[in-house]
Amino acid sequence: MATTSGVIKELIDTHVVDISDVALVTGASSRAVSRWNASRANPRGQAQDRLLDLKLVVDQVRSVLREEPARRWLRSPNPELDWRKPLELIAEGDRYRVEAAILAIAEGVTR
Repeated sequence: MATTSGVIKELIDTHVVDISDVALVTGASSRAVSRWNASRANPRGQAQDRLLDLKLVVDQVRSVLREEPARRWLRSPNPELDWRKPLELIAEGDRYRVEAAILAIAEGVTR
């Protein structure tokens, strides 16, 4: 299994999310995420779950959209998500709705 710092590095290297996005989704401070990234600490419980959810979603959205459109899509209110931002839903633990919206994009079934 990948280390926490490896997961964060992979996320940041995509240029789709950044440290502040990881902090938003995990409910941690940017400073805490930087410590995780440097292997000086590890997220626990729900923060770890949200980090892994974010990784799954970023991997999925990157398979459908290029880097910049994927970045904008994650941060923008989305009609398929009742005008919520995908990053906010992931932070609330609603990864499955976000994944469904990505699938709709892939299949060309969007508003």
